Amino acid sequence: MTARLIAAALAILLAALAGPARAQQGTPGLTGIYHGEHRITMRGCPGACSAATALVLGTGVKDAAWTFNFDQGWAEIAGTTLTVGFVYEVQDLGNLDPSGNRVYFSDLGDGTYRLRHGFQIYNPNVGNPRADTFTLLRITRSGNALAIETLDGDAPPDGIPGTQIVNVFPMTVQPDFAGWARLEGSDSSGGGISDADKLRLHLNPTVLDTDGDGLADTDELGPDLNAPLDSDGDGVIDALEPGAAAHDARLAAGVPLLDGVPGYAKTADALAGATVALQLADAAQRFTAVRTGTLVLEADGSAIPDVSLGDAGLDYRHGYVEFAVAGSGAVSVRLTYSAALPQRLLVYGLRQVAADRQRYTLLDAGAWKRVDEHTLEVTVADGGANDLDEREGYVRAGVAPVENTLGGHDVESGNGGGALDGAPLALLALAALALRRRKAKEGGR
Repeated sequence: MTARLIAAALAILLAALAGPARAQQGTPGLTGIYHGEHRITMRGCPGACSAATALVLGTGVKDAAWTFNFDQGWAEIAGTTLTVGFVYEVQDLGNLDPSGNRVYFSDLGDGTYRLRHGFQIYNPNVGNPRADTFTLLRITRSGNALAIETLDGDAPPDGIPGTQIVNVFPMTVQPDFAGWARLEGSDSSGGGISDADKLRLHLNPTVLDTDGDGLADTDELGPDLNAPLDSDGDGVIDALEPGAAAHDARLAAGVPLLDGVPGYAKTADALAGATVALQLADAAQRFTAVRTGTLVLEADGSAIPDVSLGDAGLDYRHGYVEFAVAGSGAVSVRLTYSAALPQRLLVYGLRQVAADRQRYTLLDAGAWKRVDEHTLEVTVADGGANDLDEREGYVRAGVAPVENTLGGHDVESGNGGGALDGAPLALLALAALALRRRKAKEGGR
């Protein structure tokens, strides 16, 4: 009996020394080099950290690249801008390597990996704070793909994904990285094009025919992957445009939303893999370029910039669609989204507000209408306020349908209130309040 008690006590002691219990189901013993992207969520604790009290301080304004080399145990993780306007950077320990920010990790043998790294936020108002920390990742392989998520790395666990960084930032913060990666050189579809090349071209790496028109991506791309075929010159490659749309410059079909991949959910975002089709009403006009993305600008780290192009706090999950059209007169474009549009709908248009500055502002009521649950019709006058091309006979415009979640907007008229100040103001105020409290506390010592 005594031996059993001693063994049990030793087991409890070893478990405590090992740190927080880790959920299984990851994939241990990974090999090879994987490339992918992640989205960061920054959480903060105004006081003691718990799942009930943690606040989301911001998220990445876009997915950022990362690479994992499991044979050599290192990773390279790019930063981006947080939605509160601060650039974050994942650094080597001590930030000692001037040539790069390679960080190292250990395979813990149970499907989890301990990543040791530095973390810095470039916010001059709080001194650009940085710290050395670690992040506990669960990495799960499925075929050529990895799913990567951050676990609670604290001992004892506080119920929040991430590891506490204490007494460095205006409040205790915990970076939470979540993303994916695919094996370098893999060809998951078996069509002769690497997964990396397919993703670079916004093509689905898991299928032979992204646009489903019966023609393989390989055939529709042509001989040069760096200059894929765009038969109608509308800015959308043939491998994305199904059937006759690839040869009709009045129609741009199969365009992935949010700079994504049609039919392929790289992330858990509800609209990952969704598409939009654009059609011109005037037979004499033609598209010369179409692209999509999110409604954000990157910060340069030197200041707190305006990183949002629309009203703070609205739901911009459909992102924006920018198009260029050649042809005289006003341009009327019908945009049909594969994902249903919001019921409480507002429509923003991109506008040049200074020589070097663009911003999304609400379109006038007469400039757009909802055709059905999935379709908008937008009109842009050549030379009008929302035409970004100064040349006569050419129109370039950006359109963003958003959900009115704040109130204070007249949905019917298209006129909106609210300051166009970019970064979510409530979060900026929260960060400033935390900083003032910290300074007050330090001054009272």
